[in-house]
Amino acid sequence: MFDLKSRQYKDSSKFSARIHLHAKFATNKYPWFEWVFDNMRKEDNLKVLEIGCGTGMFWKMNAARIPKNWDITLSDFSEGMLKDAQCAILNSIKGIKYEVVDIENIPYESNTYDIAMANHMLYHVPDRKKAFSEIRRVLKKDGIFYATTMSSDNMKEMGQLIKEYILERRGLRFFPLKRENKLFNNFSVENGGEQLKEYFNDVTLKIYKNSLLITEAQPLLDYIYSLSDITSEGMKLNSINKESFLEFLNSKIKETGGVIMSSDWGIFISRNK
Repeated sequence: MFDLKSRQYKDSSKFSARIHLHAKFATNKYPWFEWVFDNMRKEDNLKVLEIGCGTGMFWKMNAARIPKNWDITLSDFSEGMLKDAQCAILNSIKGIKYEVVDIENIPYESNTYDIAMANHMLYHVPDRKKAFSEIRRVLKKDGIFYATTMSSDNMKEMGQLIKEYILERRGLRFFPLKRENKLFNNFSVENGGEQLKEYFNDVTLKIYKNSLLITEAQPLLDYIYSLSDITSEGMKLNSINKESFLEFLNSKIKETGGVIMSSDWGIFISRNK
């Protein structure tokens, strides 16, 4: 987690490049953040904890929909990300607390929160068993844990684009290569449920169907390079000329009318009845 904090999530710049691509080119026109909020409980006077809040965009997008008197704590392991979240939310939601928190060692009392959230971050957590145990501990007996993540096929076409570019520059014929991304093997739509069921006796999954139709090369390039230190595909970028790769992406978009990327996501809703 240290390398992620010092490099990938020192601030929100790389994370924001990924948010921008999905927001601009999603084929599902109902916003992801609103869809997630639709699937949450809505009573007044709830205590809410988000672990790994990132830029706080989830809360900014749903500010007008939050029920009365929610007591909200937004946390992240990165001080830089927390500062960016505060700047994004400003005064749109009153009384939010911002705390630096490690999900494996949550510094709050047991039986405290009605809702806990972890949005698109559990695949980064080294010891998820400890993290789930901590989440269950701080939740009230009737509390709910919402965890979002990606399908293992998420953006699978990105890796193929990188491989195609490398092979083309070497004068080789393109052929499909096996995708290897340990990040998605950690916690995905496909395997997250089994992990959560060790700690919660009621786990359901809801799927957000989506894809991206990308018609501009620069946002795609920014997205790809934002992953340069956390995915196997991204590691290959160290040997790639950025300008040449941008030209390649432009030619692919012109040739096809737009690059299509898989982007199904999901939310696990977990509770102890």
